Amino acid sequence: MNGKIVYISLDAVLTGKRIHHVMTEKGYSVKNIQNMMDLSCPQPVYKWIHGQTLPSVDNLYRLSRLFDMHMEDLLVERKTESGKE
Repeated sequence: MNGKIVYISLDAVLTGKRIHHVMTEKGYSVKNIQNMMDLSCPQPVYKWIHGQTLPSVDNLYRLSRLFDMHMEDLLVERKTESGKE
């Protein structure tokens, strides 16, 4: 090992951009997603696509089913390194 530890986490901003890209590619609007996921308001969808929050596991699963893709394909990793062993 090279002495570096790699921490893997999710990049909320890039994940939001990916969700937005897939939404538009599939022809969905924020209102469509809100209605299909039975959300009471559109704010969660806006927060996801602007990278302010990540969807819960339940909502990520629902998005993946709507988009006909794996949940993991909606997520973007952020890798950071530490010099500690």
